[in-house]
Amino acid sequence: MARKKIREYDSKRLLKEHFKRLGGYDLAIKSAQVTESTDINELAVKEPWLNSTKLVVKPDMLFGKRGKSGLVALNLDLAQVATFVMERLGKEVEMGGCKGPITTFIVEPFIPHNEEFYLNIVSERLGCSVSFSECGGIDIEENWDKVKTIFVPTGTSFTSEICAPLVATLPLEIKGVIEEFLKVIYSLFQDLDFTFLEMNPFTLVEGKPYPLDMRGELDDTAAFKNFKK
Repeated sequence: MARKKIREYDSKRLLKEHFKRLGGYDLAIKSAQVTESTDINELAVKEPWLNSTKLVVKPDMLFGKRGKSGLVALNLDLAQVATFVMERLGKEVEMGGCKGPITTFIVEPFIPHNEEFYLNIVSERLGCSVSFSECGGIDIEENWDKVKTIFVPTGTSFTSEICAPLVATLPLEIKGVIEEFLKVIYSLFQDLDFTFLEMNPFTLVEGKPYPLDMRGELDDTAAFKNFKK
């Protein structure tokens, strides 16, 4: 297994493209990628929602803790997004002892929300560990005692019974929706040969789960069987 990190934009693109096939309904995910070569006006023509909603912008550089590092801007219009990007494009940052310039950003709709959930799936030698919390978001590490984790052996279906410990304390009105979401995400994880997938956080928009922040890694040796999906 060769773990290959992918950008948040690509993680969400894969999620959007394949969720309906596996889950039966669309996830209303919208995102746009901005690099040095991006013409903001042309991008707005391609993605009209950029001019009609408030936005979030952040680097998409395969590192985490962007919020705590002051690299996430919320509730901006497109002109403000362009300014934010230009002020930081090419700027060198240091994360985890590694230094490098910021070259890529992701822009998304600003989603006001109350709930923040955490989901993490990791492929291991004999199966997958699945972690979930009702207290996701920027302070997940401070609330790690509230994270529930189960292990799903290879070849075992991710049934409601298997999932039950993760969602046991959720309110009844959202328990079924989130349980079904976790089951579909686990199926997608397996189907596309993810080795790591994290949503921190995801929330509910009009009663449906919506990932606000996402990280992913793929098994690079499995690309040959997934490129036609």
